[in-house]
Amino acid sequence: MPKSASPASSLYVDLARRLTEEITGRRYAVGSLLPTEVAMAQQYGVSRQTVRAALDILQERGYVSRKKSIGTRVENVDAATHYVQTVDSIEDLVRVAASEVRQIEAVKEITLDRNSARRLQAPMGSNWLVFSGFRVDTRDGKPLAVANFYVDRRFAAIRDEVLQQPQVLISSMIEGRCGESITDVLQIADAVLIDAAVAAALQIPKDSAGLRVLRHYKNIKNELLEISETVYPAERRSLLTQLRRTRRGT
Repeated sequence: MPKSASPASSLYVDLARRLTEEITGRRYAVGSLLPTEVAMAQQYGVSRQTVRAALDILQERGYVSRKKSIGTRVENVDAATHYVQTVDSIEDLVRVAASEVRQIEAVKEITLDRNSARRLQAPMGSNWLVFSGFRVDTRDGKPLAVANFYVDRRFAAIRDEVLQQPQVLISSMIEGRCGESITDVLQIADAVLIDAAVAAALQIPKDSAGLRVLRHYKNIKNELLEISETVYPAERRSLLTQLRRTRRGT
């Protein structure tokens, strides 16, 4: 059973964001020490464990270093810039959901074998609740693509919601019911030939060109919580890629 929403599970993420903003806003200069864990716990009204988890994030992203008997030192107020591929944002997935809704035909539990793990780029032996069906155009009700939605089996409690609310993102349900915060969505697209089963379902010729879109939904710990795998006929979907310059950790 999934855990109920826990304040601590999101507090450390919120605190990490706040500290990042304070560092990039030059409240703390490079080389300066942050307050002690005890002082920050008092200052922000959280537990020391929450402070420690937030500092772990800042350290991983290159903003601070931590040494015993010294404390937490600011190493960078402008973490290395890099280019990221973006949808434009996670919020854009909500707009996609407004034009494409799920139509679930079957639900089952699976454990990924070697082949399925390689196809989904997920851990072999991991356990998932799989919702199989279509993405349907909200304007005319016609199937746009064949889709499978993989949800970590720990979150099986959202099964009925997924079936009853096809217009709501599954990731939003995981966040709302299971005390998780999805911070990253990795999107992978590749060209495929439409096989006979998919061609029949979508009423298109077998072996016609298609686009497979694989999305990984991860939390701040880089844990994989959800996977969506969608196969579109090429003429029904194009993929716009935008590269945005951003600061790591913001």
